[in-house]
Amino acid sequence: MSRPSSPAPSWLGRYVEVIDSRVSGIFGGGSSSLEVAVKGALYGGKRIRAVLALLWCEAVSGGYEAAVPVAVAYELAHAAALVQDDILDESGFRRGERSIVGKHGLRSAILASNMLLAQVPREIAGYGSLSSGGEILRMLFDLLGESFGAAVLGEFLDLEMASRDSVSQSDYEYMIKMKTGALVGASSASGVVVGGGMSQKVTVKTAYEFGEWLGMAYQVHDDLLDIIGDEETLGKAVFTDIRGGKKNIVLIHALERSSEEDRLFLRELLGREQFRDAEVRRVRGLLSQTRSVEYAQGVAASYAENARRLLEAADVGATRGKLLELSDYLSSRKY
Repeated sequence: MSRPSSPAPSWLGRYVEVIDSRVSGIFGGGSSSLEVAVKGALYGGKRIRAVLALLWCEAVSGGYEAAVPVAVAYELAHAAALVQDDILDESGFRRGERSIVGKHGLRSAILASNMLLAQVPREIAGYGSLSSGGEILRMLFDLLGESFGAAVLGEFLDLEMASRDSVSQSDYEYMIKMKTGALVGASSASGVVVGGGMSQKVTVKTAYEFGEWLGMAYQVHDDLLDIIGDEETLGKAVFTDIRGGKKNIVLIHALERSSEEDRLFLRELLGREQFRDAEVRRVRGLLSQTRSVEYAQGVAASYAENARRLLEAADVGATRGKLLELSDYLSSRKY
């Protein structure tokens, strides 16, 4: 039911370490419950938005160093969005461990999210000291504001779709474009801007669209793993979308192609906290029967291919190989 997974690129760890090193020093060694909550929100994760900012900076300038602050800014914004996601979903777990809400409570989670967001403009502010700092800041804040606003809209649409009986694939695609694609696209484009490619409007656009398509592929694959993934490998419970009543691409496809009896069965599971083993087996049997898993895999692969195709005419030098490897990994990973 699944295609072979591409291994994590061998070079990825070096870029992640650069981000982790800076992130770990931002909030110091404070031990208040709020500081512990903030540091917990930043722990772990694949740092994909940040890494893409570094890679696109490297593509236009030959080095990634100039993009480290803006890369960290997007990592902070993403961490804040995840905390807010757990607040809205009333989720007690993330990545197999208790979430910030679960560990520290609602009030601390809200404040931790605000603390993370407060640091974002401080990370970006340093670009103002450059000779063209005013224009760089204008472009960076424009990208950040637009993308974070889109992510908020996407989160709203995700919740709104959970309350609807019928959701189309186009509804889902627009939602993930906003919720996930926008921030990944903006972080990629920001890497070009700070790498000296501010005037290269075609490259900025290419970087944004590459990140947007890749972010959408990432989200589809994440939703797919929620249905068919192994809990031990993922480090978190599966069927969380079903528990939250959410309709991801796998469920949308299955609901459209199931019998009335099977559709009723699937809809009755939405919003449930617990599932019997027999129910889990029946769900996965239905997905096999409707070939919904294969369909979702194809959608993720097509999004990733759209991203890769953008690189054909882009002047990205030796970084092209890294961007291609990353797109393969993100659209076929097992966790």
